[in-house]
Amino acid sequence: MSPDPVTPEGRHPLRGIRVLDLGNYIAGPCTAVLLAEMGADVIKVEPPVGDPFRQWEGTSLSPSFVAFNRGKRSVCLDLKQPEDLDRFRALARTADVLVENFRAGVTERLGVGPDDLREENPRLIYCKISGFGTSGPGVRMPAYDGVATGYSGLAGLLLDPEEPRLRGPAIADAVTGHSAAFQILAALWAREASGKGAHVEITMLGSVVHFLHSAVAKWCVDGVEEGADLRTRLSMAFAFTTGDDRALIVHLSSPVKFWEAFCQVTGRPELLTDVRFAERAARVKNHEALRREMEPVFRTGTRDEWLRRLQDGGIPCAPVNSVGEAVNDPLYTRLGLLDVVEHEGLGPLPSILPPAHWDGETLGAVPRPPLLGEHTDEVLAGLAD
Repeated sequence: MSPDPVTPEGRHPLRGIRVLDLGNYIAGPCTAVLLAEMGADVIKVEPPVGDPFRQWEGTSLSPSFVAFNRGKRSVCLDLKQPEDLDRFRALARTADVLVENFRAGVTERLGVGPDDLREENPRLIYCKISGFGTSGPGVRMPAYDGVATGYSGLAGLLLDPEEPRLRGPAIADAVTGHSAAFQILAALWAREASGKGAHVEITMLGSVVHFLHSAVAKWCVDGVEEGADLRTRLSMAFAFTTGDDRALIVHLSSPVKFWEAFCQVTGRPELLTDVRFAERAARVKNHEALRREMEPVFRTGTRDEWLRRLQDGGIPCAPVNSVGEAVNDPLYTRLGLLDVVEHEGLGPLPSILPPAHWDGETLGAVPRPPLLGEHTDEVLAGLAD
């Protein structure tokens, strides 16, 4: 493990940009942490009880909080108190960006909505994140990841229709955070020309539907509902369990060379002339039949044995890694984008870098997530300078 970094090295393209993060849970904090990773000074403004995610998993600094709040400074302010509200307004005058994901109307009632703060700071980029917008039929609906996943159509592409169970990470929250960060960067660029800030509204529903480019296009152009297996059938992608009860993925795509090599490597050359699979359209139609044909084949060897044979044959394939396996895989570790840093009193915390290199350099690690109110005095003292 590396020592606790004091001054992270690397490039910081957003150095000099100040972001006020009023977000909680995931979508808002995810937006802000992406800006922090690029060098922005992100000040997390929290009420006295803190972001609910701080103790989400029952620890003093939960992994979920760590994930979305790295590289920030924490300031404790109770915006319902006049004195703290004045401090926040003063802080807003120094900011370039504000991110919040409260329910519609909350910041307006507090007196820190986009119109209020535009008077304080005409150059402010105010980013409002909501589930379904700030008006209309969904304005009062609570929106969490599962809600956006269901309304957007994403759940219909992921769930087994016969036994629907929600699984996996908070995709809708993360997609919304990435969409919001992208729009904020565009707004900062536009401000360079206009000199004026902007009120940017991002919805979880819109972000996830926008993320589903291909499925939306299929429905609009051909009237086809993609469903849970259409994409995998069209791209000839399969998951197989091997003899050691592990899993791998084979993605044959459209080039016929992959299909031909697959039949040879798996010892099933007769499938090349099988009427069910001889042509690509037939293979797409009989995707499930092909999967059943190959299941017992992959049971004859271990996952690692099959991966070696498939890779030697030039066939696109991958192990179904756990997260621990993924971050320790040589394909990932060589990128140098993750380290585990030991922090006194807090234990090991991840130092995660953006998956990008600029002219061969990383953007540099950000500091650990802040303790609640850790930087209140430091930040507020700066306002008096």
